[in-house]
Amino acid sequence: MRRFASALAALAALGGILAATGHSGGGSPAALSAWPSQSSLASQRIYFVMPDRYANGSTANDTGGLTGPRTKTGFDPTDPAYYHGGDLKGLDENLQRIKNLGFTALWVTPVLKNDPFENGSAGYHGYWGIDFTTVDPHLGTDADFKKVVDDAHALGLKVYLDVVVNHTADIIQLTGGSTYSDIPFKDCHGNFFNPAKYVTGKKKFPCLSAQYMPEVPLVLPGNKSLKKPAWLNSPLNYHDRGNVDFGSCSQQCLEQGDVFGLDDLFTEKPLVWQGLAQIYSSWITRFHVDGFRVDTAKHVNAAFFKLWVPRVRAAAKSIGVSDFPIFGEVAGDTDSVDQAAYVRNRGLPQVLDFPYQAVASAYAAGESGAKGVAHRLEDDDYFRLPDGVDPAFPTFLGNHDMGRAAQQILSQAPGLTPAELLKRVELGNDLLYLLRGAPIVLSGDEVGMIGTGGDQQAREDMFPTLVSDWQTQPRVGSGPIGTGSSLGITDNPLEGQLAALANLRNAYPALATGSSVVRLAKDSVLVVSRIDAATGKELVTAFNNSTATATVTVQTATPGATWSVVYGTGTASGGLTLHIPPISSLVTIPSAAIPATAPSAPALKAGEDDLTSYDLLKATVTGPPVAVTFAVSRHGGSWRRLAIDDSAPYRAFIDPGSFHKHERIRLVAVARGLDGKTAVSKVTTFTPRP
Repeated sequence: MRRFASALAALAALGGILAATGHSGGGSPAALSAWPSQSSLASQRIYFVMPDRYANGSTANDTGGLTGPRTKTGFDPTDPAYYHGGDLKGLDENLQRIKNLGFTALWVTPVLKNDPFENGSAGYHGYWGIDFTTVDPHLGTDADFKKVVDDAHALGLKVYLDVVVNHTADIIQLTGGSTYSDIPFKDCHGNFFNPAKYVTGKKKFPCLSAQYMPEVPLVLPGNKSLKKPAWLNSPLNYHDRGNVDFGSCSQQCLEQGDVFGLDDLFTEKPLVWQGLAQIYSSWITRFHVDGFRVDTAKHVNAAFFKLWVPRVRAAAKSIGVSDFPIFGEVAGDTDSVDQAAYVRNRGLPQVLDFPYQAVASAYAAGESGAKGVAHRLEDDDYFRLPDGVDPAFPTFLGNHDMGRAAQQILSQAPGLTPAELLKRVELGNDLLYLLRGAPIVLSGDEVGMIGTGGDQQAREDMFPTLVSDWQTQPRVGSGPIGTGSSLGITDNPLEGQLAALANLRNAYPALATGSSVVRLAKDSVLVVSRIDAATGKELVTAFNNSTATATVTVQTATPGATWSVVYGTGTASGGLTLHIPPISSLVTIPSAAIPATAPSAPALKAGEDDLTSYDLLKATVTGPPVAVTFAVSRHGGSWRRLAIDDSAPYRAFIDPGSFHKHERIRLVAVARGLDGKTAVSKVTTFTPRP
């Protein structure tokens, strides 16, 4: 089974995590109990922007100061593969528009200087860096980016900068060809060595020589000083193995191969990972960005984020930012356990929620039932760590690589009429805004852009486009744009929906940060309670992806309350019967808070997890919603927190590889009620599986 195999490949976690700090250890089990804390990311609503495709504030920088044909300047606004002229000045001039749509944050693709043209395409997207110290001249200047960040902050918008730590532009040539080579690394004396043994810098990294690299590297004379900082110019700071073959690639290949030919950084070398920490710390201290999205995070070595993250977060703290979200792209993987390994074992703070994208888009398209979404919510437990911070996931229906939200839905239900597609996309937006996670909307989705696929075909211009196909493409909720500007559209129904959903999240914060209790997931209907620990109130969200009205009755934590619908056209009555119209959602609130009742003592069981190689701790608690803290004691020592779960079923997972063979450990669960009262389970003695 895939989950089992992936977990076995990632054994490492809990021993190091249990050595975690301060508030996660010591004292009595009850002293470790709390409701989960929240990352600032959890309450954000993120608007994704590729500056080259958003707004052209100055035509003077369209060619980036370069002259000659498009293969030199990278500029051709008629071709999807080239720069189109959008820039940071244009983005800055439209920040109020983004604010008006209800967003609280921007995710901006990399703005560092790129190779303007290589392999038949331009670096308009930002992922082909050559100068990691400054803004690409096609987009403007360092001062322009600083103004974007400052003006966004003045409007209450955060700015999350897309960063690349895996590769640079494709500058190095390999004399043996581009086919991946898996031979072991050799030092400058021709002796084999394992770079993973030197990654921390405690042992001096072996000397390297071009002749002994897996493939002998070559840099053309005109490119020898192209990259900045200067250390990026040495081909010995790259793996030099050849291209990743995504059809038959080993884990080593994924981490050390060139992704689409891009020069893969030797991130096991302390000089490299420390240099990358210095680069991006500078972007924090110079521009005061609020967080990072990490491109191609699955392609760096396993130890990288444990070393890199603390350094860049220290830079954030130096300017007064104590909560600096870092969410990584682990693309192409829709298994929650595989994704969780990057958080549990590799030190990546958060991941883009590709598993949720898969189930939410399928449900919105009407091609799957509610159980897939419910199971993904339950899988949040795999991401819970001893720090007690509730998992925070950036969620999305589509993106600039795979295809837009509407395209993702339409590709699964190609027979939809325009009216049906609008309803399905609206249902998808509801799934983003009414369930946990920080919703991400790709710029252009709000005005109904569909596109015809991923990558270049999902990166349409917001300003008047000169790409003829884009002028005539159909849209959701409105007609083709022609020669007009999408920035001037104000009447697309999706814009109004997103603004309304944003207002709803503002009015009811539990929609963003409340715990999730699945009340019903059957066929077309999903019903989820959202519990607000601060107010003691329960909201109920309900979804129906069928073409018929659904009527369901569910149990809640607020018996005897009168329920009012605050979103949607359905009705709620009794305690609680919901009438949910076809392809729609509703949110209903009660007239009273959850009754204050002391929690019962949890019944704790420990055993093997059926889906992974982890061991499972499960606590059963009767009565109102609680937060359950799981703790462990080894060798009769103090109690250490394992996780806090505030969403039933209450679970925690431990990695058997973190314990000695046949080691007996003590486990306990503590339930904390909304009123702060606690109840402790009996201590369970358990031997993790071999």
